[in-house]
Amino acid sequence: MPLIIAHRGASAYAPENTLAAFELARRQGADMVELDVVPTADGRLAVFHDDTTERWDGLPRPVAACSLAELQRLDIGGERVPALEEALAFAAESGMALNVELKAAGTGERCAALIKEFGLVEQVIVSSFVAAALHEVRAAAPALRRAYLMGTDTYRPDVRLRELWPFFALRGVEAVAWHPYHDLPAIDWVLPLVRRAGYQVNVWTVDDPQRMQALVALGATGIITNKPDVARQTLGRG
Repeated sequence: MPLIIAHRGASAYAPENTLAAFELARRQGADMVELDVVPTADGRLAVFHDDTTERWDGLPRPVAACSLAELQRLDIGGERVPALEEALAFAAESGMALNVELKAAGTGERCAALIKEFGLVEQVIVSSFVAAALHEVRAAAPALRRAYLMGTDTYRPDVRLRELWPFFALRGVEAVAWHPYHDLPAIDWVLPLVRRAGYQVNVWTVDDPQRMQALVALGATGIITNKPDVARQTLGRG
């Protein structure tokens, strides 16, 4: 049975990347919560997606120039930005599995240390578009599972080739999983090949029931979705 992975929590219904969205995902029956992690100016790791704060306060401030306290003063739909420690505490208390996405290099060692501190190595998979971040995680905690994200909006031929044939990249970071965008060129052809090679394939971000069913039929091991309740109903999970 494929995993239902709540994208930034149950983000279709609650403010993304907040504890409220994570708790709602748990109540809606998600198997795992996906969240984004960025570094702050004071050396902390925050659960936040964007490079700047502009979407939330209208100011083009780089997130990397903000302290954790500054980010936590943002109004995220009535909620606040959690520190990574808060998300890990939620997982430890609830038993919820996590997919922690690292948005930047230089965060892997600290992230791995916190996951180990909370005793969640078996409960977490770390994903990234950034190979360097995955190498950092591997060096700091070899037992921590890693997933390579793909689906960047680009015309670069080397990136498109990597997406079309991801095996070299997956081997390079010793990943256990491939996390492709659901509408990558040729994904319907590549996905079964990646599965036959022994990798998990968790596909993002899929809210359409027909597309969920098609991807599962191709062998997807997980559906990353903003609507975990819809995924449960679509995939016959109640």
